[in-house]
Amino acid sequence: MPTVLVLLALMPFIYIAAPLLHMFASVKGTDIVASLSNQEMIRALGTSVLSAAITTLLALLFGLPTAFLLALKRFPGRRLLEALLLLPMLLPPVVGGIGQLNLYGPNTGIGALFAGHGITLTNSVIGIVLAQTYITSPFMILAAQAGFEEVPKELHEATRVLGGGMWNIFWNVSLPLTRAAIGAGVLLTFARAIGEFGATMIVSYHPYTLPVDIWVQFTSGGMNQIIPIAIVVAVFALLVALTSSLGRRKH
Repeated sequence: MPTVLVLLALMPFIYIAAPLLHMFASVKGTDIVASLSNQEMIRALGTSVLSAAITTLLALLFGLPTAFLLALKRFPGRRLLEALLLLPMLLPPVVGGIGQLNLYGPNTGIGALFAGHGITLTNSVIGIVLAQTYITSPFMILAAQAGFEEVPKELHEATRVLGGGMWNIFWNVSLPLTRAAIGAGVLLTFARAIGEFGATMIVSYHPYTLPVDIWVQFTSGGMNQIIPIAIVVAVFALLVALTSSLGRRKH
């Protein structure tokens, strides 16, 4: 029976690894090198890295206070807010993109208002960041919230006894003790932003991000053209996943 249990436990790993291993085995190294010199892919990669970095920074700036208060405070409607945070992760990303386009697209009041000041909220890097932030910010909040909840409450009480307020608890006590969880949240948010496709395609088709460029090249050149690029992206994602896993282990 233990052998059966081990075999069943191995199935998810086999299921995840098999397509990637087959993809690696079906392409030549020279094709991967050629993909790395593809100027269009390099531009798309640059756009993805830039927008994902801004997205992660915004998620960090706004997500940490949210995570801290959700972890610390008990108030009516808290569970409803936590459920709301899960929606971007549960909804099809395309639906999130349609909702955003309907709110601040070029034909809406908000979109027109910003356009009047020279700021384009769609089909721009700003649009990419808005789409990525909508989809990925819950990763940061949930990872940080889990870390904040593990901080001993006795340390909070000791800070209050010494005259410290909420900011002291956040900045001097909780934040230093939650660095590993926050680091894992940063990596997850960044990696998810790099791979975001559905909402980004709806809100900001141009400039191409890496996933949108992969889709465009797949529709124009087929499977053989896209596999080397997909391998480059898979290696990058694997490195981020390993780093995130190491961070969680330290935590």
